Amino acid sequence: MNQQITCTVFLLTSEWEDTSRGHVLRYYGRSPEKGAVEITFDDQKPVCFLERSVDTKNAEKLVARKPVELQNFAGKSVDALYFSSYRGLRNTADLLRAAGTPPFESDVRPDRRFLMERFIFSMLEASGESRQEGNLLRLHNPTIKAVDVEPQFIIASLDIETGRRNSVIYSIAVHLSGFKGESECTFVVGNEADIPDEGIFFVPSEKQLLVTFFKWLSDVDPDFIIGWNVIGFDLMMMEKRSSQLGVPFALGRSRRPASLRKNEFAGFQANVSGRVVIDGPQALRASFYNFEDFRLSTVAHELVGEEKLIDADTDRMAEIERLYAEDKVALARYNIQDCRLVTRIFEKVGLLELYARRSQISGMLPGEIGRSVAAFDHYMLPLLHRRGIVAPDKQDVHGTEHAAGGYVMEPTPGIYKNVAVLDFKSLYPSIIQTFCIDPYSRLNADINTLETPTGFRFSRTEHILPQVIDKLLEQRSYAKKANDGALSQAIKILMNSFYGVMGSFGCRFYHPDLPSAITSTGQWLLKGCRSWLEERGFQVLYGDTDSVFVLLPESAHYDPEKVGRELAADLNNYWRKTMSARGLTSYLEMEFEKVYSTFVLPLARGREGGARKRYAGLRGSGADEKIEFVGMEYVRSDWTPLAKQFQYDLYLKVMSGEDVRSWLKDFVRRLMQGELDELLIYRKRLKKPVAEYTRNISPQVRAAKMLKKPGREVKYLMTRSGPVPIQLKPSDPDYQHYLDKQIRPLADSLLGLQNTSLQDLIGPEQLSLF
Repeated sequence: MNQQITCTVFLLTSEWEDTSRGHVLRYYGRSPEKGAVEITFDDQKPVCFLERSVDTKNAEKLVARKPVELQNFAGKSVDALYFSSYRGLRNTADLLRAAGTPPFESDVRPDRRFLMERFIFSMLEASGESRQEGNLLRLHNPTIKAVDVEPQFIIASLDIETGRRNSVIYSIAVHLSGFKGESECTFVVGNEADIPDEGIFFVPSEKQLLVTFFKWLSDVDPDFIIGWNVIGFDLMMMEKRSSQLGVPFALGRSRRPASLRKNEFAGFQANVSGRVVIDGPQALRASFYNFEDFRLSTVAHELVGEEKLIDADTDRMAEIERLYAEDKVALARYNIQDCRLVTRIFEKVGLLELYARRSQISGMLPGEIGRSVAAFDHYMLPLLHRRGIVAPDKQDVHGTEHAAGGYVMEPTPGIYKNVAVLDFKSLYPSIIQTFCIDPYSRLNADINTLETPTGFRFSRTEHILPQVIDKLLEQRSYAKKANDGALSQAIKILMNSFYGVMGSFGCRFYHPDLPSAITSTGQWLLKGCRSWLEERGFQVLYGDTDSVFVLLPESAHYDPEKVGRELAADLNNYWRKTMSARGLTSYLEMEFEKVYSTFVLPLARGREGGARKRYAGLRGSGADEKIEFVGMEYVRSDWTPLAKQFQYDLYLKVMSGEDVRSWLKDFVRRLMQGELDELLIYRKRLKKPVAEYTRNISPQVRAAKMLKKPGREVKYLMTRSGPVPIQLKPSDPDYQHYLDKQIRPLADSLLGLQNTSLQDLIGPEQLSLF
């Protein structure tokens, strides 16, 4: 029975569809009051814009053409074109473009336009007629408005186990979490008795396994499906077997089929009506996490201290086959443990909370998080329309040049005591605010003109992005006071994306002056900081983009951190006065970040001087003492554990003032006598299938070619016969290789600062003894 309701909804997915009855917009989300919700609109016409002077006699499915008070970037008036279908709009756009009269904003997806023009950022209140169908509340053409909604989700962590060659599915496990609490369920093909206390249920066939699982999924109705390589393996395998066995691949909340695909740039993606699918490794990489490798066992051990139930060194597939034949209950327990591990990892790092916050801030629904160009459109387009301007299609904007990068000072190599790090807080967003840089301001540069220090012209009064950043910074300040780390991080990610978007050839607002004005001003500011500090007697050892490294004077009578804070405050005062002299308000904020008690800028390899973007600093004391490495081998995944351990220990000893001669001799002796063999394994990733490598064959590719089924990650040992994958149990390590390629370069880049080298300290005659 239909009834009038009002409810709040956190949106999860959106889609558009051209049907025989017209154009439909469809949104799925979860309402704290009503549960799962589907909202449809069939009263919206797809729209784009066209110069008023251009004829539309060949337009396909054009419903209406209306004059509007809008202009394009060239200042010419445009009309709005309304269509009965989005495909008709796109076909017409192609015809117009081919005739040399391109339309405007024809590439804005209608489901996105509908939300952005109403300033809705994933959260809304809907009022209208509804009907309940199973778990789903359906609303048709309701009135909507933007509101704040505290999200409540149900999360399903999914994992499957398969037979050899991934030919059949043996079991499917799901661990549920979220606002309704935790539960779990594992379905296994077999005739054993169910164990409901452990949530293990047996079904007679693989086909019945899939039918049972999809029915169960519909009943529990999760909002998020998470997993480890869940799209590229689990779901694609389920889709394949569903097709082969004649089972509907009923993954979503509607009858529309799910779409699974591999994107060259974004990895595997899944479009599922009403549910968001998130792959653990992809999400962690996108959130700037880094591990020795992204296997579930590695990440789970490091983040949550838990393990898989089949040891990593075991032949996993052979053990799964044995368990399926001999102990299906143990197989089910192994299967569900992987699901639990994924849930714990997501909870530990707050991934879903970050996704929700990024969605609330960017306007991108959770399944589209990371689409920074679309997020920029979500902010800019409706505000631009209110200023009377329409934007071009992305394909009609042609990139001409990339902006220069941030300024990197030539480092002064050496070992130093008490080095303060000062950096600009949100440098590029603050430059945008201070110098009023955005696409609309560039178009109106002749109105109340300002000029950046490097000669780019903008308007002091006609701009949009500075106000957007003002609001975001206000929200970030609130987030910090409320200890909402996810919201603060979401805002930071979004603000920092604005510069890159305006310099992207795939952005409709691209113009080379926009990113160039930002980066060149950043360079000017960093050089200005250096000059100001040097005029006051401080040596600037290094600087990169938004940071300067300042050598503090040697004295036992001062607090280095206090001096660092005072320098930051004085620089802020200097920039306020400098901007005021230009008639500008300074939004620039220099912060004191930290002091390194010992700081190392290593020598460059193969050239004179220091190495850029590479340094190490010692912080803390006693048990809390640690070294922070930036850009060096210790934090890179393509160097061996041997190199990382050697680098850390060597730097710690040198920074602590120890004599390293005897330690070096002992380390090399242990290496050459085979005492460190467990540290010699290389781990490297292939960027494409091994068969596609035909020239310039690297060691990891040579090792991968020895395997029948190499994966994308290759682990190998360098032997006297060359690289050999560890699966072949290589012996006879080439110790001289590890000494020359892993140990010597690390040692010499540091020891050279003390006018010595590994050979000087050990001696060639000593090396020959090993």
